[in-house]
Amino acid sequence: MKTKHRIMIIDDDRSLSEMVKLNLECTDDFEVLVENQSLRAVNSARNFAPDLILLDYIMPGLDGGDVAKALKEDRHLSRVPVIMITALISNQEMDENGTSTRGGQLMLAKPIKFENLQRTIQTVLAQQDAA
Repeated sequence: MKTKHRIMIIDDDRSLSEMVKLNLECTDDFEVLVENQSLRAVNSARNFAPDLILLDYIMPGLDGGDVAKALKEDRHLSRVPVIMITALISNQEMDENGTSTRGGQLMLAKPIKFENLQRTIQTVLAQQDAA
C-alpha cells in the first residue's frame, strides 16, 4: 500500500474547497483536510502535518499572506510548501500551467483547472521529496 501525500486546503469558499478535496481524493494519491476558517488554519495545519498547503489569498479574518507568514514562522510548518490560490493573477502573468510566482510565492490562478492543480502539486511534491 503506497503512502498518500497529505494536502491541506485553507479556503473560506466551502464549495470550492470541497470540490478540490474530492478531485484530489479521487486520484487515490492524497489525503486531504479542508479548513475554512483562516484564524484556525495554523492550528489545524499543526495537527494534520500536511506535505503541502493550498492557501486562498483573499479570506476574512486573516488573509492568505498573513496565514502564509504564520506558517513560515511556525517551526513545525516552516518547510511545508504553500501554493497560493488567487483570482488576482492576470493571463499575462500565468504560464501554461496557470501558475505564476510573485515574491518567491507560487500562485495558482482561479478558477482552478484541476489538471493544472494536480500537475503543480505533483511538481512541488517531487521537488520537496528531492530536497
